[in-house]
Amino acid sequence: MALKSTSKAEAMARDLADKLALRVAGAGAGRVDTLRQAKDSAGWPVMFLSKSGNEAAGQPVIAIRIKGVDAVSKDIFGNDIVAAAPHSAEVAYELDGTEAEPNRKDLCKVLFELVKLGMKLQVKEIADGTAVTVANMDAAAAAEEYDLLYWPTKGV
Repeated sequence: MALKSTSKAEAMARDLADKLALRVAGAGAGRVDTLRQAKDSAGWPVMFLSKSGNEAAGQPVIAIRIKGVDAVSKDIFGNDIVAAAPHSAEVAYELDGTEAEPNRKDLCKVLFELVKLGMKLQVKEIADGTAVTVANMDAAAAAEEYDLLYWPTKGV
């Protein structure tokens, strides 16, 4: 049993949701304009940005999950622990052929806000015709992964 707290991830998700809600308000035709918050089965916060709340396959949907990372060390009982920092963010969207289903401008808004939080970032592309869900995010491999260049988890 891993020792973990989701409070930091939840606080980061609340802050991110507030910023993204402002950025998507009044979006144009075909652009994401709705934000829904949820939790995955492990309790980590997940957000879905969509057009008019339609999260079906073939629709512009961007999913974001924020979660803690393995602390590398063990607790005094030898169990894995989750570090208070750094955290990681996963961004997933459905492909439309070989291109992203959501508008690239919408993806840029999401990535711009996430980069400022200083987290490891994984970009996951969901196969064309497949809805963007937590289960499909879990099944997808990272198409791109960006990590902090300097973040020691052990002594220097």
